[in-house]
Amino acid sequence: MILGVCKNLGVTPDYVLHSMTYENMILYGFATPIYDADEKDDWDEALDANNPENFKGASEGVVTNPFKGIK
Repeated sequence: MILGVCKNLGVTPDYVLHSMTYENMILYGFATPIYDADEKDDWDEALDANNPENFKGASEGVVTNPFKGIK
């Protein structure tokens, strides 16, 4: 586990052993992106920041309620 954290973060084993807690190693592990070339159905085109079509209406001052439907 320590060597995996070292590889993902680009740090030395001494740094992991002496400066990181187990909880931080777990949190960094969950934050590390996983790339699976076979799985493509998780991609949502509406979240693509490189597509200018997704930003139409943003300059018109349209305000959305992020808490809509939450009671």
